[in-house]
Amino acid sequence: MQNKKKHKILVNIVTAFAVTMFFSCQSVIKKDQGYSISEDAPIAEAYEINLKYTDSGRLTAVLKTPKVLDFSNKSFAYHEFPEGIVLDIIDKEGKVSVVTSDYAISYQSTGIIDMRGNVDIQTADSTHLQAKQLYWDQKINWIFTDQPYKSYLPDGTINEADGFDANQDFTILNSRINDGVMFIEE
Repeated sequence: MQNKKKHKILVNIVTAFAVTMFFSCQSVIKKDQGYSISEDAPIAEAYEINLKYTDSGRLTAVLKTPKVLDFSNKSFAYHEFPEGIVLDIIDKEGKVSVVTSDYAISYQSTGIIDMRGNVDIQTADSTHLQAKQLYWDQKINWIFTDQPYKSYLPDGTINEADGFDANQDFTILNSRINDGVMFIEE
């Protein structure tokens, strides 16, 4: 009788252990079958993008990039363009200004785009600007930098400085610590 009791206890222990192992293995398997995304990874990646922006049916901009990483899953959401951008901005008369950079990052909540590396702007009126880094505030249509830049205006004026801020059309330009050549009519 004693042996039967010991045998029952042993069977119950083995059964309990087996059931515990079964359920713990099941949960591990379920976790492994699901997709796990690193906290540092983008929620999506897209390639060869040609994105068109419109306002009231009018084409206002075309963004082209080889690759975009979507980090909209972050608390401070952003899109990263690690291989650069080409942005065509089209004014109301249909004139096109072109902005290029080697890298860009666009912050959704602030509307600011940070462009870095060989930033180049060719405006519709032939103004040409080159900078290492440039910020564009889309909400107020303002461009600015604290980095060195060089601009070539249609009248032949050349300006080099350590930072500026301007409206998107470059009709207002506030430049700091300037060197340059300016042609003045008498």
